[in-house]
Order: sequence, then structure tokens, then C-alpha cells
Amino acid sequence: MGDSMPPPATFDLVDSCARRRGSDVEIVLGAPKTELNEAGAVIRLTSGKRSVDANGQLVQSPTGPLLTVRAPRDQFVDGIWSMTTRADDDRFVPLAARLLVQGDRPLVLLWGAKAGRTELPPARGVRAAGKRRAAAVGGRALDGVLAVLPDERARTIRQRARRVARRVLG
Repeated sequence: MGDSMPPPATFDLVDSCARRRGSDVEIVLGAPKTELNEAGAVIRLTSGKRSVDANGQLVQSPTGPLLTVRAPRDQFVDGIWSMTTRADDDRFVPLAARLLVQGDRPLVLLWGAKAGRTELPPARGVRAAGKRRAAAVGGRALDGVLAVLPDERARTIRQRARRVARRVLG
């Protein structure tokens, strides 16, 4: 499966989060380094053609410095927002995190500047589930038809049908 190790980042991913504060989106980046290590750092969040700029405020906490960024929630549409920060030469460099906004659900800070490759489960598990569903539907239909027969005759036909289904769906 995928790699669960966090990507290299200019902040501590463990002490970082995204949440709602009143009518604002608040993003907290723990132990910021380089461009993020100053008050007034600008974080640009981008989704498609939309972008929101937010100024950061550096705060000392018991676990170390935190860069807190806030912007009005109504500026964000649902989707994944990439995050960049303004470097010394006024260009924006990507951060190793993204923001997931999805309606009234909680905000999510995602690892990585880009999403990793999606890995689907092996098709065999999907086929087996489909076979189980087909067998269950067929069994219910057969039970409905056999309800008019005497119990002993219905039991014999049901056993034969199970044997055939096992061979066919195998």
C-alpha cells in the first residue's frame, strides 16, 4: 500500500491543524521554519482559479512557536486548497500541506503539497463481494419461488441450487 511517512515540511506536521474559529478558517502550523518563521508571513491558499491570502501571526506555546493563519470561511469553496508562502524574493513557494474544505464538515489539513497516487484494492475482493451479492439475491428469489412447494421438495431443490451456484460462482 501507500507510504504513511509524512513528506518533508518547513513546519511540524504533528503540531499542525486546521479548524474553524467562529466564522473563520484557522490554520495552525507548528514549529515553523525558514519563510514561515516570522510574524506577518503570508500564506496563499489556492483552489483552481480562486485564491485567498492570509497573514500569519507567530505565537509562542508550551510546545514551541506556532504560526496561526486566519481567513473568513465564506471565501472558501468546497475542495482541496493548496498552500504556498511568500519567500524573500516575493515569489510563492509550496508548503507540504493542503486544506480540505467540505461543506459543514470539519476542516482537514492534508499532508503533502500534492496528492499521492491512488491505489485501488485488488480486483479479486471486489469480484468476491459481487459474487456474494449475486448468490444472496439468487437465494432470495429462489426462496420466493420455492415457498409454494412442500418443505421436503423445496429443501432438495435448494440444496441442488447451492451446489450449482458454488460451481458456477466458485
